[in-house]
Amino acid sequence: MMYSLSRTPLSNSRFNRSTWLDTIRALTVVGHNLEPAIFAHFQPHAHATARLARHFAAYLFGDGKHRHWLDEIEVGAYMHDVGKYFITPEILLKPDLLDEEERKVMALHSVYGALAISKLPGVTDIIHSVALCHHEHWDGSGYPDGLSGPSIPLEARIVAVADVYISLRAKRPYKSTLSKDESFNTLQKMAGLELDPSLVEDFLREFERGAMFRRLT
Repeated sequence: MMYSLSRTPLSNSRFNRSTWLDTIRALTVVGHNLEPAIFAHFQPHAHATARLARHFAAYLFGDGKHRHWLDEIEVGAYMHDVGKYFITPEILLKPDLLDEEERKVMALHSVYGALAISKLPGVTDIIHSVALCHHEHWDGSGYPDGLSGPSIPLEARIVAVADVYISLRAKRPYKSTLSKDESFNTLQKMAGLELDPSLVEDFLREFERGAMFRRLT
């Protein structure tokens, strides 16, 4: 499957990997000190999703001339759930499934995260769109804007596949860890509904043929 790349800097800013690494380090220190419970929820998932998203994107496009774009994918994936710091711990860390009203509150994390990221120096459209759009669904049933199909930014679609896979493999208070085969079956069921079907196909194909993803997951 061929995918179209684009990168338009937000507010004419330029991406600087070193600056963003400093930002992530600062977020790590602040999060750990101020909200240790949320940090424990956020950081491992963010780290795993960022690694997997970058490797998936590198598989799709190569790791040569698109390295700058891959850096932004990686940073965007790490920051994609930063808006959860603005969600009350009683909802974010609830040990049971959320009710309808709680789900509405939780859904705001993508908007909160995108707004917070937009205020940081050096933010780009890719990083911003990952935070804002990683819960948009291929069939238009996602949030916050109900985007569908190719209207969802490609970088957000890539991170969404990685995000879902890492979530499926993780243990949560309300669910057990799924095996790789169970996770693959779930991804296939989500293809064309929540997730880009072509990206799911490519993701699963790379798992079957190569060791790259297996080293990460």
